[in-house]
Amino acid sequence: MENKVLEKNLEKISKYDKELCNKILMSDFEKSNIKITKTQKDEYNLIYNNFLIHADTGAVDEAKKIVEKLENKENKNTLRIVYGLGLGYLADEISSVNSKIIIYEPNIDILSFVLNIAEIDAIYKENVIICADEKMLNEHTTKFSNPETKISLSFLPSYKALFYEDILNVIKIVQKAQGQHLAAQNTLVKNAPKAIFNSFRNLKNIIKNPNIQDLKNLYKNKNATALCLSAGPSLRENIEIIKANQDKFVIFAVNPTIKLLQQFNIKPDFIVDIEIGDTIRQFDTINTKDHYFILESFCSFIISQMKTRKTFNYISDSNFINPWIRDCLKINDELKTLGTVSYTAFMSAYIMGFERIVICGQDLAYKDGRCYAKGSQFEDLECIFDENEKKFKIVAPNFEKYASSFKTERNTQEKANIIAKNNLEFLNKNIYTVKSQNGENIPTQTGYALFIDWFSKASKELKIKNPNIKLINSSTGGAQIDGFENLNLKDIIPQLETVEKPGLDKYEPQTDIPFITKKIQLMKDKLEIFNNGIKELINLLQKIIKELEIKKVLTQNTEKLIQKQEELLYQIISLKKDNDLKLVTLVFLHNFSEIIKTNCKKDFKTTNDTLKKLLEQALFTKKYMDLYIKDLANCQTLILK
Repeated sequence: MENKVLEKNLEKISKYDKELCNKILMSDFEKSNIKITKTQKDEYNLIYNNFLIHADTGAVDEAKKIVEKLENKENKNTLRIVYGLGLGYLADEISSVNSKIIIYEPNIDILSFVLNIAEIDAIYKENVIICADEKMLNEHTTKFSNPETKISLSFLPSYKALFYEDILNVIKIVQKAQGQHLAAQNTLVKNAPKAIFNSFRNLKNIIKNPNIQDLKNLYKNKNATALCLSAGPSLRENIEIIKANQDKFVIFAVNPTIKLLQQFNIKPDFIVDIEIGDTIRQFDTINTKDHYFILESFCSFIISQMKTRKTFNYISDSNFINPWIRDCLKINDELKTLGTVSYTAFMSAYIMGFERIVICGQDLAYKDGRCYAKGSQFEDLECIFDENEKKFKIVAPNFEKYASSFKTERNTQEKANIIAKNNLEFLNKNIYTVKSQNGENIPTQTGYALFIDWFSKASKELKIKNPNIKLINSSTGGAQIDGFENLNLKDIIPQLETVEKPGLDKYEPQTDIPFITKKIQLMKDKLEIFNNGIKELINLLQKIIKELEIKKVLTQNTEKLIQKQEELLYQIISLKKDNDLKLVTLVFLHNFSEIIKTNCKKDFKTTNDTLKKLLEQALFTKKYMDLYIKDLANCQTLILK
């Protein structure tokens, strides 16, 4: 390579993106309409398609003014995305701020031209990454951020004028990355302890239930149609059609739809529930003994112990302690829930061999201001466009009625109000726009946007496995889900034959009880070892904190105790190397690590605060370990009877 400037630039970029280096080398930028000129301050400037990239009055001054307005400059947990490289003035200014920087230049001609002629300081800094396509932008954004990360997007006025639509698209990419982190946070931090608790408590019921894979290909070659019903607005729009044609479908209904279906005398063949929280209110008016249920291992214990016609386990392959449960039951298949009950219903239908699967109520967007179908649990929520703030908002016109939907035997009205308020804040924080079936932008949630991607990906994979499968989306007017044919439900009916309803009462599980008993005993033994370490840690932390509060300084003795505590905590954390323990203790050990990582100073106040946080986490961990061990012992007792 004769161009030493380009060679130096590519040497840096090749450390993290060799494919981008190849694109730059192959680019024929000399044919593009790019020229070099100078500003009034004698700074180099670019002209792209007869458009000045940097301000003619001063490129450096322009960049500095943009940086002056940046927020969260002192927050280290900030990711700054610079849209457009230009000649690097803005990237250089922003890279001096203490945070991770992504320079995103999707115009390969500009990128190649600049890297051939200029050595830009920002590119050589360790906190800076450069990329040129959406895939890598999404990967870098996800990698360098977490649920608490503040993400900023900066660009020159020229880039806004030239590439405004693409900048809006970048905002969507950032929102989706944050949505992925929130989903991961809900799984890892918020939901894991309760989900594992549910799973261990449900184990005695899980062992008694057949597996969803026992129904594999039940409807293969029977010209039967599965109808998967979700709680989006289109369900209510199609409810009369569904009612009049129940005999044409095997109906899979997710739990929030049940009351609406009952209201119209629609009897689903399968009810699907994977919720970790208590959803019992959704079933308080139906006789569950008349229905087949499909349940995840970590669904609420109250739901798991309901009397049903027959319950089938849908134990996904990666959530919480499911890998351990699957090992106990000798299950070897690929099952996913992806955090959405609708996906679980859809995949259940696929497993049973239906070659025509219709989804309805899977709007995955706020259509005509409606968030959920009339008659479903959250029917009163509305999505409106706030003219003052110029953005979509989720509101509950009747907040009291909305809050009452969260009220249970355990949740007082006051607690339900708090949950409802927090849920509204969460929904509004994560407003997102996607393409509707007619090509227009439509508001949704970042979580729903992820579901759209997952359904689209699943459709491609299923069609590779079974080219004859027909996937139909009758959630009319909702979000576009690629891979599904958009058809009105009423137009499908004439093509359908009467379907044979399932009779599955005789299905029984095939379980190796001695093997399961040994697995439970081994897990129980491991948890007791882990819990003993936690108890020792609690005693030591309480002793150190007590002495610190008396002495008010770090004494030689307290420092020795702190060192002992650190060694003990290291020993506890090292237990995660065991595969079974890792599944159960991951969230607890993650929280311990986060406390240590964010409180690394050794002064008295920081040390004392850190120890108190560690003690709080240790007590929290012990609480759940006690529950886990108790439930495993109870399950073992019931099996041995």
